[in-house]
Amino acid sequence: MKTIIKNACNRIYDLKRRRYLTKKFSNLDNKDFTIFSCNCTGGVLYHDLNMKFLSPTINMYMVFEDFIKFCENPKHYLSLEMEEYKGDIVRDYPIATLGDITLFLVHYESIGEAAKKWNRRKARINWDNIFVIGTDRDGFNEELSNRFDLLPYKKVLFTHLPDDNPNHFYIKGFEDETQVGTVVEKTSRLSGKRVYDRFDWVTFFND
Repeated sequence: MKTIIKNACNRIYDLKRRRYLTKKFSNLDNKDFTIFSCNCTGGVLYHDLNMKFLSPTINMYMVFEDFIKFCENPKHYLSLEMEEYKGDIVRDYPIATLGDITLFLVHYESIGEAAKKWNRRKARINWDNIFVIGTDRDGFNEELSNRFDLLPYKKVLFTHLPDDNPNHFYIKGFEDETQVGTVVEKTSRLSGKRVYDRFDWVTFFND
């Protein structure tokens, strides 16, 4: 019975989600953009928009310092080959390195699979239409926030506390935590919405 109820809830959510997305993004004019994302947010957003992945940063995450290094010099890191991680971190999914940054390949079965898709997607990057999405997780601090502000791209960083930084967007509900939660999570089982829907994506991408 629990499985039947869960499947029914998922179908209702998916139906509401499709209707919501059709309405919400009806005025989206910019549809050829690359997202550099520190975690799965960018990939989920591409999926929601039914768009081709014009970015290699899909189905993985980086600690925030590594993400900043990547965004500060993306062409350098994209010129490197993905290699197997040799350090002490242990996960139940593959970990790779790209020079001095580490890629946590959460949704891949192997480094080979991830590298193949990384290389295919990096060839699609629209260098004239790049957006950067970050969250105040995984080692985020004030120094890295300042470096984020200096990135030469349109950008947004989701935070768990309000502030006056124009590049930040406060997500309510995580004030008692040390960081913002997973912004791609459903707001409820039947809502048809995700946490990140509180942000005005249409204005962000169209401006």
